[in-house]
Amino acid sequence: MNKKLWQITREGDFKESIIDVYDADPTENVDFRLRLRANTIGTRDDTVKFHGVRSVEKINFSDEKEISFDLDWNNQSNGCYLTASLYLCPTVTNGNPKEEKDWLKFEYVGVPPGRNARCVIATKSDGKVKYLYTEGWPEQKSGRHIAYQRITIIPDNKSLKIIENEKEIYISQSHGLEFSSAYPYLQMSSHSNYLARELYFDNVVIASK
Repeated sequence: MNKKLWQITREGDFKESIIDVYDADPTENVDFRLRLRANTIGTRDDTVKFHGVRSVEKINFSDEKEISFDLDWNNQSNGCYLTASLYLCPTVTNGNPKEEKDWLKFEYVGVPPGRNARCVIATKSDGKVKYLYTEGWPEQKSGRHIAYQRITIIPDNKSLKIIENEKEIYISQSHGLEFSSAYPYLQMSSHSNYLARELYFDNVVIASK
């Protein structure tokens, strides 16, 4: 991992916390990805554990930007309450961006019994969280199978569009964000008492439209 571009973030107690660049291809081919791995067996029940990376450089999306990344959910056999997130947050923390006053979040959350997940899109403005998209939760609790997901987030100073696997899942002409520049955070979280689980981010690209 290039430490000139990315800073590790972490909050909570882990039995094992690994954040590295990992060859995820078991063959002779090479497929380096950002790996987030957490083991939380024996950790405190009253904390959720967060770790990941944030960009060292802030991005300005006053003019439209396209932020894209791949997420490999890694075929979780028990993904209950596991999350994989991208935050756009205007402030710097080496802890958990979720605790900051303002952000935009795209996230997958594992749902019981653990093989499915659901998507969450939310904003936080001056400490107040607003859910923009929840895939029907809490009425629809079963979630869906996810695998290798390709996500594109397109914000500017007013509008927001989010594309999942080439399908537009959210669009707004007025996102209501009070900021137009932010640090991207790639993050994983886990509750306590789960054996090691890992997922991968890849092909993170930030481009002007």
